[in-house]
Amino acid sequence: MLALAATTWAAAVVGRWWGTAALAAVLVAAVSLSLLSPDRRLIPVVCLLVLVGWWSGHASLQREAAVLAHQSAEGRVEMGLRLLDDPRLGPYGWWVMAVADPPETGRPPSVPMLLSFDDQPDARAGDRVVVEGRRRDRSGRVRGKPYAGSIQVESIRGVTPDPSPWWKAGNAVRTRVLTTLGDEGEERALLAGFLVGEVSGVSEADMEAMRRSGLSHLVAVSGSNVALFLTLAMLAAGPLASGPRRRAVLGLAALVVFVVATRWEPSVVRASVMAALMLTGRVAGWAFDASAALGITVIGLIATFGHLATDVGFAMSVLATAGVLLGSQVPLRPPAMGRLVGATASAQLAVAPIVLAVFGSIPLLAPLTNLLAIPLVSAASALGAAGVATGSPILIEPSAWCAGVVLQIARAAAGWPQISWSGLGLVTLLGLMCLSRRMRPRAVAAAAVVVVLVLLAGGARLEGPVAVVLDVGQGDAILVKAGDGSTLLVDGGPDPAVLESKLATYGVTSLDLVVLTHVHADHASGLAAVVGRRPIGMMWLPTPPHSTPASRDIERLVTEYGVAHTPPPVGSSITMGDLRIEVLAPLRRYVSPNDQSTVLRISGPGGPTLLLTGDIETFAQADLAGIRADIVKVPHQGGATSEMEWLTALRAEWAVISVGPNSFGHPAPEIIFGLEATGTRVSRTDRDGDVVVPLDVDPPAGMGNVIDDPSVAIETPDDVPR
Repeated sequence: MLALAATTWAAAVVGRWWGTAALAAVLVAAVSLSLLSPDRRLIPVVCLLVLVGWWSGHASLQREAAVLAHQSAEGRVEMGLRLLDDPRLGPYGWWVMAVADPPETGRPPSVPMLLSFDDQPDARAGDRVVVEGRRRDRSGRVRGKPYAGSIQVESIRGVTPDPSPWWKAGNAVRTRVLTTLGDEGEERALLAGFLVGEVSGVSEADMEAMRRSGLSHLVAVSGSNVALFLTLAMLAAGPLASGPRRRAVLGLAALVVFVVATRWEPSVVRASVMAALMLTGRVAGWAFDASAALGITVIGLIATFGHLATDVGFAMSVLATAGVLLGSQVPLRPPAMGRLVGATASAQLAVAPIVLAVFGSIPLLAPLTNLLAIPLVSAASALGAAGVATGSPILIEPSAWCAGVVLQIARAAAGWPQISWSGLGLVTLLGLMCLSRRMRPRAVAAAAVVVVLVLLAGGARLEGPVAVVLDVGQGDAILVKAGDGSTLLVDGGPDPAVLESKLATYGVTSLDLVVLTHVHADHASGLAAVVGRRPIGMMWLPTPPHSTPASRDIERLVTEYGVAHTPPPVGSSITMGDLRIEVLAPLRRYVSPNDQSTVLRISGPGGPTLLLTGDIETFAQADLAGIRADIVKVPHQGGATSEMEWLTALRAEWAVISVGPNSFGHPAPEIIFGLEATGTRVSRTDRDGDVVVPLDVDPPAGMGNVIDDPSVAIETPDDVPR
């Protein structure tokens, strides 16, 4: 059954990626493999599943293409909409997907729109609302889901909950969990993730720590959560749950409620359908083991929802479940601990290829962190669910404590070694060796040697004085290290999770100075990864008069954690180890927040000068006429907001642009052309990755350390590909 499920899944992937041309090849391959089976009756079944899978995948792709191609009327609108999910907070405000209710003339009822709000709307998934705002004909994807048309909502009214009993019950369960746990710290926020998969209260930096430690799957609702919810539902039903048929009917109804409460994430749907299949099988007298139930579930879901074939969450849920089923059967002693070790290691190994493909690395010691965390998560979930159901703080407090310990494990393990494809191959080989009793001692010894060598090797080694313009996407984050180990961070980029990953990769555990150059989110938001999470000696916050939600959030964290802070000492210079840091701007108050950026010039011991410009534009640049620098971080992601004459007057031999995928046209072609025309070498983080700038060697001889893999030690320019 698992082989048939894999066949259906592969055909759906082909249908989404390659279309009709590859269908014949898939059929030939599937039939050829089925000929190896002694039961030739499987051949027509395999052919049928290939056709079903391919059609489902191809049809889902066509539906998405139709959504993206749909044109929406522009202008002011007042219309009714039904929300498809809970509103989420993004870098620039709140957003949610919705469909017209009642449907618009000429618009298919299933085509969603993207709604944007300045403030959090008082509405949730399933609610019908009436909004006023301005609609634009803009299509795109959010979290992989397509939409056609966007509305900047100016007012919302007439919020009406969905009247169906499933929505009422599911939203009631979700509201009960979130209200009872409240917002009293990240421990309770993580507990909400264990119970209903809601992690909006957990910082992005902590979610990245969970991923880097191999624990992020613990907040993806799975079979254990389904089993716990069904148990509580049966206990709450009392006599109504007596008898297998009543329990099955009650369980199926409870599963629908649970799917609504946890917002139908792919892992939830997989676990719930599998549980429903097992419940139905018991009543009907069908003998399903877990492997067969998993196979049937995958076939049914892929055939119904073809887009799941390329959904990362669905793939990880299925592979992890298959890994648990396989690993729990490995004969290890003692049996109880052996099943846990085998299931944990197999699940991690099963999802490793996807994690590597998506994130580029996997935690080497994830099985260890899971062995420590899984019992705590089980205890937290059981106590927390009982505490929420009864409203008892006596049960909620210890469950929150367990969640807090899991969070501490994740934070501590976030800096542990990560491995790539070659490391995964070695781990797989050692795992296969463990299946043989004769080879098991050798495999364990080899694994111990590998772990020790990796731990001794450590991660990236930054030997100062050096600066690294980090590849954090569309934004700025520059890490500077002096020769004595003192560390400066200038800006944090747009995403705390990305910055957390970068700092963990470079082994940064504390910061002597943190500078937020100005208030925009693409520089400020990522600093949530350091404030309150790493010791900070001093922080320079932007000068008045501007502020944004992102900068206010950082200021709140700075105050909450008691971080020493001050405006930048403009016109003065400080010494950090063997580096001299001059604060050149802002020289006055500007209308533009970009012009209000703090500008630093950093000089190494007899080496080059590095100018960090924030996002300054023409007015601030005019006030800084006459300055010089050997290396410049180009303002505003290389946008056409700089005066070309000012940039060339710097006489910089190297220009670095911190930029990521964007719709603003950054970097502007005229900026690139103008710099290169004067002989300035240009590096870009979106193409070159992290750009390493030595500060102890005069350019151009010391320039050129552009590395895509920050785990590689800094080498001489001739050893590093340009």
